[in-house]
Amino acid sequence: MSNYSEILKPRIIPISYSKTDVPPPPGYSESVFSTTTKSQTSSGKKAKHDDAELNALKSKKIWELAIGPAKSIPMNLFMSYMTGNSLQVISVTMTLMLLWNPIKAIFNETNPTFSKLSTKNNGSEIILAKLVFIICQVFNMCIGVYKLYKMGLIPHQEADWLAWKEPKRFIDRLYY
Repeated sequence: MSNYSEILKPRIIPISYSKTDVPPPPGYSESVFSTTTKSQTSSGKKAKHDDAELNALKSKKIWELAIGPAKSIPMNLFMSYMTGNSLQVISVTMTLMLLWNPIKAIFNETNPTFSKLSTKNNGSEIILAKLVFIICQVFNMCIGVYKLYKMGLIPHQEADWLAWKEPKRFIDRLYY
């Protein structure tokens, strides 16, 4: 019962603005939360190690963001297969979203996404990652274009262009 005495018999502690009036909470250890020693802060190796580690983490994050659209390619292929090639609201909407979302991502998300991770050393890596990001988005758009082709919404046969084709002229002569 002595362990629960604070809960069973609470006491009101007056508000104090000095740090010495309030006792530390139960289980608090000053040594656990102590600041780093002077030898650790004066060491240049630790700072350089942290910078190298931070650059490695930024590089890893850059490539995760660049390859992110490629992770949705299998799902988009499966969904376009499952919706079929008939002209229905769901299949047309999904196909238009396959075209619109990559365009929107290329123009609105490419620079803001990668600018947060840029440093003075990784400029060429960011350009390459942006290129991979754009290629993955274009591949998602290609899935949408292929789906439009299979649905028959992209003109690709001669019959689709008959309105612009010149009619054949026949000579109306009869020979006896």
